[in-house]
Parts: sequence; structure tokens; C-alpha cells
Amino acid sequence: MANRTAILAATVAMVATAAHATETQRYGGRDMLVHVPVHMASANDRALVIVLHGGLGNASRIESERSETGMNLDAIADRYGFVVAYLNGTPVTRRLGDKFLGWNAGACCGQSSANNIDDVGYIKGAVNDLIARYGIPRSRVFGMGHSNGAMMTLRMMCETNVYAAAISISGALETADQTCPDARGKRILAIHGADDANVPVAGGEGRGLSRTDYNSEAYTSGIFRNSGVRYELKILPGADHALDHIDAVLQKSEGMTVAQQVVRFFGLDKP
Repeated sequence: MANRTAILAATVAMVATAAHATETQRYGGRDMLVHVPVHMASANDRALVIVLHGGLGNASRIESERSETGMNLDAIADRYGFVVAYLNGTPVTRRLGDKFLGWNAGACCGQSSANNIDDVGYIKGAVNDLIARYGIPRSRVFGMGHSNGAMMTLRMMCETNVYAAAISISGALETADQTCPDARGKRILAIHGADDANVPVAGGEGRGLSRTDYNSEAYTSGIFRNSGVRYELKILPGADHALDHIDAVLQKSEGMTVAQQVVRFFGLDKP
């Protein structure tokens, strides 16, 4: 009886471990958290979703569901068999340390932008590393981000061929690009809270720490649509800047979480 109990306990432990196959990997001197599904899709159907945290955030806080939890895709990735990589930016302020990170999305944000960190090159390299490691077709790489991470995602869409499609949450295009030829024919879903005071839908100075004068959603959509992009803008009444508030409003108004929106928009909701 004792032997059977021990075997059962070991089996439960193995299942629990398999159901949360997230590991820390290093690329370019930064940690990235990579969640590999319990059952990977077949070679042609494999996909990779890159998730970028907002300013003052980090990958660990999303993956451990301490903040921006609506972008934690682990459970839904296990269901549909795709890989998720939560990447880290670089310290966004001089004083707060290496747990508070940001991205050089152009005019935003903080030290990442002021020091002209090559986040475009970093993300391109990290994606190439992950593609090779997991045998993912280059045409099935997707990107998403929140706030400063959304701005970085839009920069990647505008300036590179890395993503097949992207989701931007609470962000705008903050580069000087007036056209985005690499994005022609691609799709972007932009989700923005109508009551966002940190990165206002209409643009202008936000109330966040960066005090950036942000571009508007109208400006952003104009740049992409004039470049031949199918840019879908979803303004959420009653939602502010916080990712988890947006997630709650989406569930109430559309019966879908952010994660469910992600897999549907990227076409990954096929077991």
C-alpha cells in the first residue's frame, strides 16, 4: 500500500511538472522565459508568440501572474500546442534597478530609449534562436505587448519582417517612421482603453512616469493603413491603461479573455 502511494505521488509530481514546462533561457545577456506546451503541434503547425512586458515590468511578473496577467498564455498554449516566449527589456531608470525594465520603442521609454538600446536587433536575434531551437516555421511567429511593450511590438512590425501578425495593447507607434513597407499585407489588432490616461487614445502627454508626449491611435492606424496593413482598432469603453482591467472589460463585454483574443486573432485556436 505504501509503495502504491509513493508511485501515485511520483506520478502526480511528474504531471504537475509537465503541465508547467516553463524554463529560463539566456540570449544576448538577458533572461527570457520560454513556455513549451505539453504537447507540441506538428512541425508545420508549430507557432511562437513573443510577449513583451510594459514599462517598469519584466517577463517574470507576467509568467508568475503578478502583473499584466492577461498576457500569461501558458494554459492556452498548452491547449493549442504553441510556444510562448516572455522577453525582458533593459533597466528603464537609473535608480530602480534591474527588475524594472523597458524597451526602446523610439520616443519611449526612459533609459532604454535614451541609451538607444538595440531592442530591434535583440528581438530579431532571440526569435532566430527560438525558431532554430523548436523548429518553428518563420511564417508562424507572432508578437504582442502591453504599453511600452505594445509600442515595441509596433516598431517591430514597422521595421522588420519578424512577425506575421501582432497585437498591441495600450500603445501607439512612437518611431519617426512615416511608412512601414515590411508590414504590408499583415494584420495588427490594437486594443486600447477609452479611459487610458497613461497613454491616451487621442495622444498627448500621459500621466505615467515617463511623461512622454505620445502619438495617437489615429496617427498610428494611419501610418499602418497607408502602408497596406489591415489595422483593426478596438476601443474599450470603461477600460483604463491597466492590462488586467482591459482583460476584465473584454470578458464582460465580449465573453473573451485577452488570451482567447490572442489565439483567435493569430489563428492558433485549432487543437
